[in-house]
Amino acid sequence: MMYKSLLILAGVSATLAVTPEGFEPAASSTLLVSFGSVSAEGGNVLAKDATQTAPSIGTESQLTGSSFAVLMIDLDIPTNSPPATNTLLHWMQTGLTQSKTATPLGSTNAFLFQNSSGQAAFAEYLGPAPPARIPLSHRYTQIIVDTSDATTDSLAVLQSAAATRMGFNALAVLTEAGLESKVLAGNFFNVTNPGPVASTTGSASSSNSTGGGTFTNSTGTGSVTKPTPTPTQSPIVPGAAMAQKASGMLLGIAIVGAVFVTL
Repeated sequence: MMYKSLLILAGVSATLAVTPEGFEPAASSTLLVSFGSVSAEGGNVLAKDATQTAPSIGTESQLTGSSFAVLMIDLDIPTNSPPATNTLLHWMQTGLTQSKTATPLGSTNAFLFQNSSGQAAFAEYLGPAPPARIPLSHRYTQIIVDTSDATTDSLAVLQSAAATRMGFNALAVLTEAGLESKVLAGNFFNVTNPGPVASTTGSASSSNSTGGGTFTNSTGTGSVTKPTPTPTQSPIVPGAAMAQKASGMLLGIAIVGAVFVTL
């Protein structure tokens, strides 16, 4: 019985995503994301200033594939109807290849993704800049997609979708492009505005998290199902990532306990 329980616990742990809870398409393998000496890891909080240029990305094991795309999406864009949120595409770069040898990245060695052909981004990198609005803390999610077998039409879908950053729905876009099952790895980090929350006058637009541009808050559904937060939100502290991992472990233990009782 104990052996069966351990197997079930291992299965539950294996299915825990490295992307935020509710985000689709989820990833279970880690995409290494490093801003110089600062690494993103499972929702940890990074300083805004450290994230204003595109990070180096890679994986600990070399992936099968000849061409890849990286997407980065803010899942917590404020709206004029809090606590409802919108999404914003921060980065979409296609035409990436992966190095053949591992090199240092953060605290480990990784096979780096590189734009060796100098291909123009479908959406140039925008550094996080969460405004003083609810929610103060934003989750920035990165996924790597295998585009080795992507057709010209598939890439055209990505390019067209990237032209409208606000309300970006990763699942819908990748499904339309036939790439929803090609997400190989992911990660996410938080950047928090220290507050206090600024009063709003009901304007239909805001600077959101783009570091300068103004985007209209559309009613796009986004690509994440997020539990409804309370009307006020405190900045996330570095322990937030640990809390999420602890929640996953407790879920696994609860499932094992239920199975053990029925055995």
